[in-house]
Amino acid sequence: MAEGDIWVSNVLNNSSLVIGTNIDREEPAWKTIAQGKKPADEELPIRIYAMYKDQAFTKKFPELFEGGGGTKISPQLEGIFRKFDLGASWICPAQLFLYDRATPVDHQFSIYGGREKLQFLIPEESEGLRGYPVTRQQPNPPPPDVWEMPWELKDNDIAIAPRDLGGLDIWYDPKLHGAMFFSDSLKQALCDGGYARLFKFYKCKVIAVH
Repeated sequence: MAEGDIWVSNVLNNSSLVIGTNIDREEPAWKTIAQGKKPADEELPIRIYAMYKDQAFTKKFPELFEGGGGTKISPQLEGIFRKFDLGASWICPAQLFLYDRATPVDHQFSIYGGREKLQFLIPEESEGLRGYPVTRQQPNPPPPDVWEMPWELKDNDIAIAPRDLGGLDIWYDPKLHGAMFFSDSLKQALCDGGYARLFKFYKCKVIAVH
């Protein structure tokens, strides 16, 4: 495992970073992504479409935003991410179009996809996790399959027991909805690049694996 602390961000649950976009799952790039693969060069850029007829996209785009097609990042963020070990994740150029699917929007961004997924969460050692199992009406309901982040996330609220990461710098845990985990070095690079306010990093409680 890489030296240093491990950090978690709740940025993917930030509703202010959602922009209404849509995709066509019949297009080659999206068929490839549905198979769990990175799109081929001839399938790029990945096409993204406005969700509504009156969308003009006159406001400034955030450096990271969500919506149909997953996570989109600016060229500046891409430049930082590409210096680190992303594991199974990939970054591919995308092109946004208006609702007519023909008029391009003058905005440069890429899609961050693939998502390296590792199950390190220790719910019983964490604080403030939210979740409602389907069987919650039973006398002794089992824990939920997927947890939600605490309402007010703080340092050491999220407990993880990571195994050897082999140099990996960013990953997701399918047991914790919307969370992004970062190595100390990637977190520091993002803070140095001016993205501390965007990601709002919180230190994880690391449980030793014996």
